[in-house]
Amino acid sequence: MNNPLISIILPVFNGEKYLAKAIKSCLEQTYETIEVIVVNDCSTDNTLAIVNEFVAQDSRVRLINNSENKRLPASLNIGHKEAKGEYLTWTSDDNIYQKDAIYKMYNTSKESNSDIIYCDYLIIDDEGVITGQAKLKPIEYLMFYGVIGACFLYKKEVYDRNKGYNENLFLVEDYDFWLRAMKHSTYCKIDNPGYYLYRYHENSLTTRMKFDENLKNQFLSNLSDLYDNLFTDSRIKTKDQLISFFINRFIYGANENIDPINSKTFFKDLEYATDLFIGFSLEKLKRIIGDDVIQTIMIKKEFQKPNSFFALHRVGKDVVVRLAINRYFALVKKCFL
Repeated sequence: MNNPLISIILPVFNGEKYLAKAIKSCLEQTYETIEVIVVNDCSTDNTLAIVNEFVAQDSRVRLINNSENKRLPASLNIGHKEAKGEYLTWTSDDNIYQKDAIYKMYNTSKESNSDIIYCDYLIIDDEGVITGQAKLKPIEYLMFYGVIGACFLYKKEVYDRNKGYNENLFLVEDYDFWLRAMKHSTYCKIDNPGYYLYRYHENSLTTRMKFDENLKNQFLSNLSDLYDNLFTDSRIKTKDQLISFFINRFIYGANENIDPINSKTFFKDLEYATDLFIGFSLEKLKRIIGDDVIQTIMIKKEFQKPNSFFALHRVGKDVVVRLAINRYFALVKKCFL
C-alpha cells in the first residue's frame, strides 16, 4: 500500500537567512511522499530566488507568490487550499525538521487513530546551537496557552472542519485553530523533543512581540476576540470573567489570583464552555486550576485568610483530598495563623 501524500506548507516573508535550511529539512525527510508548498508573502529580499532554486531541483517543491502582503493566517489558508495531501502541517522559514519527524508523526497518527499529533521540540539559537527544549503539557493546558507548539501533523479533515485559520486573529491564529479543533478532533502527544528544532533569534516574531507595543496590543486584542468566539454557550452567565481569567493566565501564568474559587459560577461556566470538547477532561482542568489556586494562596499574603480556605473546599474538594498531609497543614497554617 502506498503512503499517503503529506503536504508541508511553508509561509515566508523575507526569510532568506534560514530559508534554504528549512526547505532542505523538509526534502530530507525519511518519509518521502511529501510536497512542500512555499507561500512567498511579497518578500523583498532573496527569498524568491532561493525558492526557485529548489523548485528547479525537486518536483516536490511548489511556489505560490502572493500578489500583496497578506500576513501569516491568510498565507496559511492559501497554502492549505492548494495542498493535495491527506495529512497537513506547516513550518516556519527559520525552523528545522529532523529527518524522521514526518515519518514518526504519521505512524503515531495511524497507530493511535488520532487526528492531530504534536511533539516536544528542541530550541536552538541564531547559530543553530541547541539551548534547551520545550516539554509540552497535556491537552487540558491548551486552555491556557498554545501547548501544541511548533511540531505537529494533522489530517486534512481537521483543517476542513475548522474551515481554515481565522485571518482576523493574527498572532494567535494557530492557538485559535487548536482550540476550535478540540470540538471535533482528537490529539496525541509524542514525548520526544528530537524531531524539530525551533529557533529563537532577534528578528523572530516571538522575540519582536516582547518589545513592540503595537504587536503586544494586537496580540491582547486578538486573544480576547479568540476567547469571545470560543465561549459561545448561551448558558454561560459570566463570560467576561472567564475571558479575563484565561487572558491573565495566558499572559502572567499561574499564581496570579484566586478568582475562580471566589466565584459562584466560574466552574459551572467552565463546564458549559468546554462541553463540546472531545478527548478532554474537565476534571483535570479543574484540578490544574485548583492547584494554581493553592500555590497562589501559599505564596501571596493577601490571599492567606480563612475565607480562601473555605472557598477552596467548596469548589475544589478533589484537589484538597489529593494534597499531601504536610502540604494540607501548611495551607491551614497560612490561612489561619
